[in-house]
Amino acid sequence: MAIPLNVLVYSGPGVSINSHSFIIRTLRQFLSHRYAIIPVDPDTLRNQPWETKAALFVMPGGRDLPYTVDLNGEINSRIKNWVQTGGKYLGICSGGYYGSARCEFEPGTPLAIIGDRELAFFKGTCLGTAYPGYDYKSEAGARAAEVTVDKSAFNVSESLWRSDPANVRIYYNGGGYFVTNDLLESPTVDQDVKVLARYAPDVTDPYNRLQKVSNAPAMISCSVGRGIAVLTGIHPEYAWNYLAASSFTYPHNRQTVDLLRSHDAYRRRLFGAMLMHMKIDVDRDALEDDIGNGNHSRIPVKTPTFIVPARVSGVAAAATTMYALNNAATIKGDANVAGISDMILRDGNDDIHIVNAATGNTERRVPYKYERTVLKPTGPAPVALWLDKSGSANGNNNEETRDQTILVLCTQDSLPGTKETSRFDMNLALKYMNETSAHTIGSWLMYSEVTGSTQTFLEKNSKLQALLPNGTVNVAAAQVAGRGRGRNVWISPVGCLLFTTLLRHPNLRQAPVVMLQYLYSLAAIEAIKGQSGYEGLPLRLKWPNDVYALYDASSDSSGDSSDDLDSGEPGFVKIGGLLVGSSYKNNEFTLLFGFGLSVANPLPTTSINKVIRDYNLKTGSRLSALSMEKALALITAKFEELYRQFLVHGFEPLLKSYYRNWLHTDQIVMLADKGYEKAKVIGLCPNEGLLQVRSLLNPNVIYSLQPDGNSFDMMKGLISRKTN
Repeated sequence: MAIPLNVLVYSGPGVSINSHSFIIRTLRQFLSHRYAIIPVDPDTLRNQPWETKAALFVMPGGRDLPYTVDLNGEINSRIKNWVQTGGKYLGICSGGYYGSARCEFEPGTPLAIIGDRELAFFKGTCLGTAYPGYDYKSEAGARAAEVTVDKSAFNVSESLWRSDPANVRIYYNGGGYFVTNDLLESPTVDQDVKVLARYAPDVTDPYNRLQKVSNAPAMISCSVGRGIAVLTGIHPEYAWNYLAASSFTYPHNRQTVDLLRSHDAYRRRLFGAMLMHMKIDVDRDALEDDIGNGNHSRIPVKTPTFIVPARVSGVAAAATTMYALNNAATIKGDANVAGISDMILRDGNDDIHIVNAATGNTERRVPYKYERTVLKPTGPAPVALWLDKSGSANGNNNEETRDQTILVLCTQDSLPGTKETSRFDMNLALKYMNETSAHTIGSWLMYSEVTGSTQTFLEKNSKLQALLPNGTVNVAAAQVAGRGRGRNVWISPVGCLLFTTLLRHPNLRQAPVVMLQYLYSLAAIEAIKGQSGYEGLPLRLKWPNDVYALYDASSDSSGDSSDDLDSGEPGFVKIGGLLVGSSYKNNEFTLLFGFGLSVANPLPTTSINKVIRDYNLKTGSRLSALSMEKALALITAKFEELYRQFLVHGFEPLLKSYYRNWLHTDQIVMLADKGYEKAKVIGLCPNEGLLQVRSLLNPNVIYSLQPDGNSFDMMKGLISRKTN
């Protein structure tokens, strides 16, 4: 059962770097609870089977003409067919020009771009600019355009709008208006179009700037087969505080920021209504009225990382690591930050501020003033104009700044309380971890409420990584840059267990490193199903290392508004995945197992606890839900148990357990790079990790498939060669 969870944002040549940055930032505010926001380039659109996983395709602002160079032909045909069969296209500014049958931009001027466009979701012309004065190299033509919103056209609950006015100020810079039938003296084109918003009557005709255009459509919705396309000449994704005041050189542009600020809550509800009109599930928290209190960003800001010995026996072992971390700081006492002598480990592109946890009764282990001083929210996006052929910014960029992290060294009696780490109880985690027989895996516990990526943090900071004990586990409640295999992004809503395990593995013939990815995902399932009464939970493995669970849409009470989830058909959906990073030195592998598992979050698909609830209803059982802390302890302990067996006996004795839990017994697949030849899955090679399939055309032929070279679309039974 396919549940589209990817929101694809075009990032090819011609895209404005600011438009690209701002749309991704805004989409993450509204959609990260369910969807993965993924930049895609022409190669990805041409070579990857993206259609089955995409919920929305977004074409940001920029320059329309380069889009035609890279997308005309095959790619446009795929996008168009996808929308006609139920896909959703959002075209903003130049993306609105591009989604129309004809683009007429600044006719009669040196900037003129006039021509037909292949997508033609709107069968008429997008004519621009709506306002004169556009300049590619400055904000001279930018303004807070006034638009009148037709709330009834959105088909959303009236309560969403609250008491918002019909006339709203939205950022504008170079967009067009859509020449719908009501603007034509002799309508000749059959247009299945709804006008969602119209410009104020100060718009002028680009062919005659003395001629005013009344009721010019600024945002339209087009029915395209079973799909939908929303095209807009304005930028509802631009928040006032995204804009760098220093880039506005004209007085009226400085006034623009003030106007946008006063209407920001209305803008966000317009943006949310636009997505909901397209049947995209929106995080309602992003619609809150925050005018006046400065809380305009729903993107979480990084928080301190706490580290504590968890399964370490002996004071000496703990003290040795504590001393090494303190001693590694390269800047000591040179700066006094908020009353604290700052110790900084300069590592890669990070400045890691090492702090010893405060002791005593206080639950605040890091003074607020110190945290605010060090972990400053990132500023506006760099000023740049567009992406060139190489994908680089063609414009002016700010100097790259170093990432700041606070690493707080704790003992077991100086851990932060739940007021400071509200989404994960470190004391409870240590309790569960010490109830198991494990020692190495989870020897030290690191935790952040919010981080970029638990894996990336350890991967890019090699000095810190070398100081951490074997088996250290880095946990986070939320990631703002979670990673998946290839170009995939891991969605990490609250309730998803996110952690990375550091393992130093010797180069042993009987324990090949390639099999450890299978071992880790197997350990995750066995840890949960190994508890008494939990053996029958419908949890499975998808080759090579994904965790799947049975999802019955008919029992879903989440109130989702998306048509993509209305089939009511039970099927297996992904709830967990593993990404392994590795390096090799002195006959030893350093491995970083980045693992994500939906434990308590009902979105984007289902979770362990939802599976447990459904299982209880079906069987009459009374199994308890799992906490994040207990799930972590169970998985790390089970991995250590299986790893000890693996070191001595290899993976072959574990094959029976792996097959018992996987989804592929006797599955018929198609091999894309073999002319879509059909084959039957026969098993896994325990030494090389290759998936072995037998040709149905010639049963004497067995193909061996690499896990890192192929993509397995289980829903289609299709195995295709990866191209990136």
